[in-house]
Amino acid sequence: MISICIPIYNYYAYPLVRRLANQVSNLKGSTEVEIVCIDDHSSGYYQQQNKGIPEIATYLKLEQNVGRAKIRNLFLKYTKGDWLLFLDDDSVVPEGFLKKYIKFIGGSTQVIVGGRTYDDRGNDQEHRLRYMYGTKVESQPASVRRQHPYRNFMTNNFMIKREVLEKIPFDERIEKYGHEDTLFGYTLGERKIVIEHIDNPVVNGNIEDNVEFLHKSVEAAENLALIYDFMWEDQRFCQTVRLLRTYGTVRRMCLQGLVYRVWKIMKSPMESHFVNGTGISLKQFSFYKLGVFIKKMHYPNDK
Repeated sequence: MISICIPIYNYYAYPLVRRLANQVSNLKGSTEVEIVCIDDHSSGYYQQQNKGIPEIATYLKLEQNVGRAKIRNLFLKYTKGDWLLFLDDDSVVPEGFLKKYIKFIGGSTQVIVGGRTYDDRGNDQEHRLRYMYGTKVESQPASVRRQHPYRNFMTNNFMIKREVLEKIPFDERIEKYGHEDTLFGYTLGERKIVIEHIDNPVVNGNIEDNVEFLHKSVEAAENLALIYDFMWEDQRFCQTVRLLRTYGTVRRMCLQGLVYRVWKIMKSPMESHFVNGTGISLKQFSFYKLGVFIKKMHYPNDK
């Protein structure tokens, strides 16, 4: 049995659930599938938007927000499948999506990652930062993702054996946005879990505008600093994250103070480029996140 697991937070997820329910009905009983949605204390507006979900899927609403790691672990309590298929609530699934996943079940594979892609809806100036990062960094075919299978693990679209998630749950110390998939993918590698990357991408249906994505990127860099607090002694982990590798080089050369001073000078001009969607480069964006990380690590009280 497959349990489709959809964490929901402040998003209109009914179209995704409806489309998945249609695909389940077209399986004609070849594989038993359930759909379970858990709402992580969304606002009343979105709960009203999603009021049709209980008619086609199991729908649970939490009384308080528990965060991206804990909510995924909660699906173990409310599902029955021996495979759990996790999807972000803003996913757009193509025709034949479930059938393709089912084809890869079996053998020694314990985790299957489908990938993500972007359409042209976000290819405008207002959304350029998210669209550029998504298409150039996140949207990779399986042939590329397989070169570093654990580094390229993403939580937006993956299937995992129940017994694996029971033994290796998401780290619930991570409550905020960002890098919970980085740590989870690394742990899968350390535990020698067999992971397969396939070309079965979902479309990212909610491309944040420049302001929102910049805010989420700052939150992710700060969250990585919190993860680093309890993972810094594990050098293998630090080598899996590009930002941590760069930080390690800067720190060994005792340049974090200089980098931070330069970052403070450039911060406003960089943010202006990011927000306006002009003159953006991924190298510039990487430097910006490095500055955010160094500030969180060394200068948390600096205004």
